[in-house]
Amino acid sequence: MAENYDIVLSSPFSNYGFFGHKMREFCGQMGLSFFLVNDVWVKEFTQKLQDREISVKVLLDLTANQTIEDDPYLLLAREVKRQRGTVIDDPDITATAAHKGKFHQTLVDNQIPVPETIIVNRSELDGFQITDEIKAKVGVPFVVKPSWGDSGVGVIVDASSEEDLRKSAELAPNSDSFLIQQRLEPKELGSHFGWFRMFHVCREVIPCWWNPQTHEYELVTPAQQRQYKLAPLRRIMRGIARPSKMKKFTSEICMHQDGKFYAIDYINADPDMNPKSFYANGVPDEVVRHVVWLLFYDAMHLVKRGHGFFDEDLGESEADRDWLERRRREQRSVGA
Repeated sequence: MAENYDIVLSSPFSNYGFFGHKMREFCGQMGLSFFLVNDVWVKEFTQKLQDREISVKVLLDLTANQTIEDDPYLLLAREVKRQRGTVIDDPDITATAAHKGKFHQTLVDNQIPVPETIIVNRSELDGFQITDEIKAKVGVPFVVKPSWGDSGVGVIVDASSEEDLRKSAELAPNSDSFLIQQRLEPKELGSHFGWFRMFHVCREVIPCWWNPQTHEYELVTPAQQRQYKLAPLRRIMRGIARPSKMKKFTSEICMHQDGKFYAIDYINADPDMNPKSFYANGVPDEVVRHVVWLLFYDAMHLVKRGHGFFDEDLGESEADRDWLERRRREQRSVGA
């Protein structure tokens, strides 16, 4: 008989121990079985899945590496999905949403504000010219970034010529296209600049100040949200989340010098989970803990489905649903 794991966390990052420990703790408290798949276990674990020696109800994928077709964590996610387990996030959904070139047009179609952008396919690179018309549209210097990639690999923030475009292509050999994008300058907001790293996890939006040079985070307080009129941040994040169908991701949003908000980095499917108490440029600990809880809570409902207490709408009257919806609207208005 196959051994079942309720929640499996997959990550090659040894510095995500804090995240893994909190997830294991929550599982222990609720009597759910848990396994952490890392580089030591990933190939053997996947093989045991294929041989039906084990089964997985929910896989929390913290790698989301879609750029390498034979990446062992991607193969694990696909195998869990093939066996009708739930993967957060679904590798096929991630493959579309995390591709900046493909998702750019989706955002434009959904009226999400983005910088002026030109998309260049790899096959066009040899003869591509940065014309005066393009320079007039995106400005100089401009930003070049791969459609496929992470950790800033291949991103050039002070580009000015075709040479920069080709350099980005060399640095990101797995990317099939590249974005030439208007470079935005964040507006000064007190002791901060208007550059934000926004977390979207299981329908909840968590805003953080973010410094793109030092990569340092700081949680945006409700008072700051009101003082600097940051309500558009949440609207943009929800606007990104709807067509993406992603449960967990981060985006970068810039409040430009003109006071308008623009989505800069659309979908980062493997959000940084290094806690600030261990790493100077890590995510605030309270954010990491809350993200763990949100993912656990969502996974728990999937695991416990059919067990009664955890079923949605069980014993919930129409009045209860109306009250809950009013409370959600009140909380959203306060948060805005």
